[in-house]
Amino acid sequence: MPTPTVAEQLIAGGRDLIDREGAGDLSVRRLVEAAGRSTMCVYSHFGNRKRLLAEIYRSCADELLAGLRSGATVPELARGYAAYAAERPRHLQYLFASDLQHLGLDPALRLDLIDAAVGLVAERMDGASRAEAVDAWLRMHGVAWLDSIQRLAGQEGRFATAPQTD
Repeated sequence: MPTPTVAEQLIAGGRDLIDREGAGDLSVRRLVEAAGRSTMCVYSHFGNRKRLLAEIYRSCADELLAGLRSGATVPELARGYAAYAAERPRHLQYLFASDLQHLGLDPALRLDLIDAAVGLVAERMDGASRAEAVDAWLRMHGVAWLDSIQRLAGQEGRFATAPQTD
């Protein structure tokens, strides 16, 4: 396996920092500490903190979408979404709850992610309208979101989110 580039190390370090602590302190100093690199690396590889944070966002979004793409049906897609939320609850928060403008990021990044996710749902719902795909995505996102909030609060299962089979 090839050695990761410095840019890849910075992105991975940022993802690890978010995994451990959330997106509360994503200063350049904290990001480079997490990556084991120097501050100058951020500026030489990304130009500024904002561009690094955007790449970290895209990396998290790409991971979520890759998990969704593996599902051949809407229920499989929903299971992939739930699995991502269970494995990466703080990433889910970064993707859907962080104040992107405060981080210097374009809020359209989030809309692009939602559009891609809804598009995957629509593909699995052969012939469904865009509104039906949005509705299906909202249901799976709501379940994943509630599970991630419970997990981060240490109260898994406080609200039942598993589909009812009765």
